Amino acid sequence: MDQLIQAILRTQAASCVSVSLKREFIVIRRAAIEVGMTRPRFALFAAAFAASLSLLSPAEAQVLQNDASDVVKVTMLPGWRDDNGTHFAALRFALAPGWKTYWRAPGDGGLPTQLDWSGSSNLRGAGIQWPTPEVFRQNGLRSVGYRGEFVLPLALQQASEGPIVIDGHLKFGVCEEICLPVSLDLHMLLPPDQTTPVVEIAAALNNHPMSSKQAQVRRVECRVDYRGGRARVDVEIDMPPLVGQGEAMVIEAINPDLWIGEPHLSRIGDTLRATAEMANRSGAPFRLDLEHMRITVITTQSAVDIQGCH
Repeated sequence: MDQLIQAILRTQAASCVSVSLKREFIVIRRAAIEVGMTRPRFALFAAAFAASLSLLSPAEAQVLQNDASDVVKVTMLPGWRDDNGTHFAALRFALAPGWKTYWRAPGDGGLPTQLDWSGSSNLRGAGIQWPTPEVFRQNGLRSVGYRGEFVLPLALQQASEGPIVIDGHLKFGVCEEICLPVSLDLHMLLPPDQTTPVVEIAAALNNHPMSSKQAQVRRVECRVDYRGGRARVDVEIDMPPLVGQGEAMVIEAINPDLWIGEPHLSRIGDTLRATAEMANRSGAPFRLDLEHMRITVITTQSAVDIQGCH
């Protein structure tokens, strides 16, 4: 309890995240990558954060020290507590023109987001409520994410009655012609008596991909051709075309060790077909858990989140 009180006093006046001054600009040079390899930007980002992932060597890069405050500004919005003990807060991002950051599945040209809440008090669980992203293409690589100003909602589960004290750490990437890993310390007191929904956060919570039912998805079938530590998955979905242009697909596996490449799409009427290559980063044989596979179809104006495949 003493530690909780001290943390409350420490964070009572806090209203935004603090940005660490340690930065690294990573200048990416284009390189030919074989199917199944992790992409150079992902490898460089992981290396910059001293991640413990087993990744292949990155392409040649130049690293320069700099500050990120002229590229991205992040503010933490305190939000509100609902009747079930979930506190909806958010991170508001403001990116400089031309810069972008990334969705939960960033793509081969993107950088992953990492959140660490371990220093927080009275927090049982936390999750990002990802808004519908955009698809970007640059230097032959696809990435999925956001640009300009946007709000990233957070769903925070209280462990018991009382305030939630946020003491966390966020690592994410921003890219233009160069990619920049950014490290943020999160400090905020979230009192339980804030119960009025915040319009800005509520709007972001509503800006999510449609469900399969909403998108009139009638059938989802997958066939997997295994070849040792690699495989090819063929997906066939019966659903009407989404509103918008540039139909794209992201396939996510429950196994984080699997790399899944950009699917190649074709559509005839209400039938969407896709083929994607995948590989185990360790090179070991694997089996894809189709029941827990996640498929997101994205256009310039909408998206659908499809859970599982048969």
